[in-house]
Amino acid sequence: MNLLVHAAAGTLVAQYTGNPFLAFLYGVISHIILDMVPHGDSKLYQKYKNKELSIKKAAAKTILDSISAIILTVVVFNLPLPSSNLVMSMAIIGSVIPDILIGFFELMSPNPPKFLKVVHKWHFHFHDMIAKKYDLSIKHGLLLQVLVFLLLMKRIF
Repeated sequence: MNLLVHAAAGTLVAQYTGNPFLAFLYGVISHIILDMVPHGDSKLYQKYKNKELSIKKAAAKTILDSISAIILTVVVFNLPLPSSNLVMSMAIIGSVIPDILIGFFELMSPNPPKFLKVVHKWHFHFHDMIAKKYDLSIKHGLLLQVLVFLLLMKRIF
């Protein structure tokens, strides 16, 4: 899923816990659950690794995705939502941290720290668990992500 969807899930998670530690943990769990849903990008990472997708295109997608998640976060922090800023921050951080760690893995490759190798292995284990058999096209995956985002936004507000 895109960071925007994960950040929206983190926002929703924050509204159901008053504990920053649990908010972070549930944010991470929400990331794993959302990534298990086939969303059309399971082959995208492999294309990047095989150099079929240029670094510039991958970076552009990541930058746009990051900017959209930042905008959502800024908007959320300026709304009267029933959660403390600390809890909201921890939930959103937890919901996006797995993808951020994958970014650090890529930046530090070919010799990333062992911790990042473990995160990478587990991240893609869950990400591709269902998608390796039943993935969507990129177009249908994007449509699904828009629908999930809208459902999350409806639930948040």
